[in-house]
Amino acid sequence: MVNDGARAAIAAAGAERFVSLIDPSNPKLLRLLRVMEDGWDAIGVRNKNAGHHSLWPEAFEAGRSLLEEAFPEECDPKFGGEVLSGVAFVGDDMKDRAIDFMQRRPKTDFTMSKYNPLGRLHRDPDAIDYKQPGWMETAMPGSAPFGAEEEEDGAYSYRYYNVWLARTPLDASGQVYENPLCLLLPRDEGAKEWDYEIRKPEDNVGAKEETIGEMMGRAAKNPLSAAPIVMSMFSTRRGQKKEDQFEFTDPNYMSRGSPELTPDDAHTWITHPFVAFDSFDMWHGAAKWDGDEKKAVIDSAADLMRARQDASKGRVSMELRFRARCKPGGREGVPFSPLSSAYRGGVFTPDTVRPSGGEYDLEKGTTR
Repeated sequence: MVNDGARAAIAAAGAERFVSLIDPSNPKLLRLLRVMEDGWDAIGVRNKNAGHHSLWPEAFEAGRSLLEEAFPEECDPKFGGEVLSGVAFVGDDMKDRAIDFMQRRPKTDFTMSKYNPLGRLHRDPDAIDYKQPGWMETAMPGSAPFGAEEEEDGAYSYRYYNVWLARTPLDASGQVYENPLCLLLPRDEGAKEWDYEIRKPEDNVGAKEETIGEMMGRAAKNPLSAAPIVMSMFSTRRGQKKEDQFEFTDPNYMSRGSPELTPDDAHTWITHPFVAFDSFDMWHGAAKWDGDEKKAVIDSAADLMRARQDASKGRVSMELRFRARCKPGGREGVPFSPLSSAYRGGVFTPDTVRPSGGEYDLEKGTTR
């Protein structure tokens, strides 16, 4: 779903607290895009395309204003919300391992990066990003287990919002030409998890690895894919397991397992070039357009040559990560997030994955 169809789908799913499509003409968005343009190389590229929020305070301040506008009850202090920069996977003593912002470069670039851009559907807490022991308590203070609230006005509900922005030309329909970010709308307004399977390393035992000949054959069909192949051939980390090939990884990633979403006709997917979304409670990932439909959009462009050039460049995007919190207690109509309900109910821990099909009481902030 795109544009008006995506907006209608969000409303039909009761997902307004999970995702907001940002108008391309929004002055707050235009300010953030200018900040990104100014700091893309000096801050982003210089820090291997990812880093701690303190490296880029202007960008996070601009992103904060977008979140306060999009999700006032969760983010705007006027309505009892609060935005915190970064995801706090690590403390200030390990800022070099933080991934609070990330730049996705064109696939034609040979570039160093300190993060692993996932090519599959995922939710951010399940990813391989390094997380310091005790990060949940540090990142979500005041979110006591259900029944153990320490303050009269109750516990905090947390949401982890990402502000995701495309930085490449858009097609005639207002979407990116390549690899659109697709978001799965929540099930039952977040009260129930979508079904998924947990895959672990032993599930891949016996899988046939791609040969050098097969890799080069793939590169011949798509020369732009040769860059990562060549980089891997000359890498000092060649031969290592995938989970060991990146600078900083989550020590619980392999034992916890990797959730793989089960296909379901009830899934509703949306995409937009400028979007704020709950990255801990919404499945998301890069997708592919239908080839015939993409060709039709390109062919409909007023400047066909320019459209073909833009379509071949690959997607460039920027993502800023935030936490938002509020206290639903006593605020009619303000629910706990599924994440906080799982955490307070004891089914979201550093070494476990939330249960497939799990159900939550979003009013009380716990499991059912």
